[in-house]
Amino acid sequence: MKKVTVVMAFIAMCLTAGAQSLNLSSAYEAQNRGYLKKAKGYIDQAAVHEQTKAEPQTWFYSTLIYCKIGGQIQDGTKQGKELAKLCPDWYRTAYQSVMNWKQFDKDGEYTEKISPFFAYIGNVYYDSAYAAYKMNQFDRCMVMCDTAITIFNMAQGNKQNTQITYYLAGSAASAAKNNEAVKKYFKPLVQTKYDNDDVYKALFNLYRSEKDTVNAVKTANSFRKNFPNNIEADQLMAQAYLLNGNMEKALECLNSAIEKQDTNLAAKASLLCAVAGLYDNAGQFDKAVESYNQALAIDPKQYNVNYGMGSLYYNRAVDKLNAANDVDPNDETGLYDKLLAESKDSFTKSTTYFQTAIEFIDGLDENGKRMNENNLIQCLYALRTVYSRIGNAEGYQAVNERYNQMTKQE
Repeated sequence: MKKVTVVMAFIAMCLTAGAQSLNLSSAYEAQNRGYLKKAKGYIDQAAVHEQTKAEPQTWFYSTLIYCKIGGQIQDGTKQGKELAKLCPDWYRTAYQSVMNWKQFDKDGEYTEKISPFFAYIGNVYYDSAYAAYKMNQFDRCMVMCDTAITIFNMAQGNKQNTQITYYLAGSAASAAKNNEAVKKYFKPLVQTKYDNDDVYKALFNLYRSEKDTVNAVKTANSFRKNFPNNIEADQLMAQAYLLNGNMEKALECLNSAIEKQDTNLAAKASLLCAVAGLYDNAGQFDKAVESYNQALAIDPKQYNVNYGMGSLYYNRAVDKLNAANDVDPNDETGLYDKLLAESKDSFTKSTTYFQTAIEFIDGLDENGKRMNENNLIQCLYALRTVYSRIGNAEGYQAVNERYNQMTKQE
């Protein structure tokens, strides 16, 4: 009896193993004929059975079948609508199937066959992450991106997909004000030379806010090294030099950039404005005016240069006014009157530039006006103050009315 029991047990084990092998072949045959519901049933059984759950073939078939199910669901076919009720999270099973395949396929027997599915599954996770981002679900977005990045990194030729996903995750982290996550996602983009100015600016500003000058400078340097013809990189590098108090190097950086922009006059004008800003911050008024005038010679209607020049004269006027107020009341040299006259002169000079900046915005299309609404409010506020200081009642009334309208003041 004992021998019979052993033999029967052995036969039962063989039949079970054979049944599971049959599940694999049946699953493959069913999906091959388009019967995905049946294929799902067969492969799900094989996936949990002791005889086949550690076989790489099982997980290759599972990946194949669930991706086909996903395709039907995404296409909205009749079969897809039925399958959506059975496995709405099909992509999670597909992803887990890939991870199980990776664990068990030590010899890489199915690598070539399964690799084409990586991008497909990764893109589904990316799309889900983007949808979460649009709904302001930033933490969920980052989780979905992490999964997409993992699977994109498993295949060759997915560098671009990986970079785009890192960027989405970093944008979500920034929106969530999660600084450590911003670094986690944006630092790899710097290392892989991702061509997007926002990445470098965000990291630079983050390090600067944390007073991490070393990494701020490294980020700016990487940006300029990766994209030597990008004026945004030149300007960020100039800011990096200024963090160390090196204005000379900052100016050298910007002037070098200006020399490279002979064929791009708009970029040249923008850089000249940046140079003027450096001189202004350093208190070198005449050099700041010279740089702004060079930018004006290129484009006399440009908003940035006109607002910059207007602000330059406005700030100088305020400085003169403050200096006049500090004069000793007993002073008999006439210094008070002199400073007051210089203040009024600078205020008056600023009006032309603020008016031109306002006219530039008023000449934009509706979308441009919406984008520059805050700039317009700034200009109106400054011009209103100027008219008040120089005693232009008519100008003040017109600008004040428009300013109050825009800011909804009564």
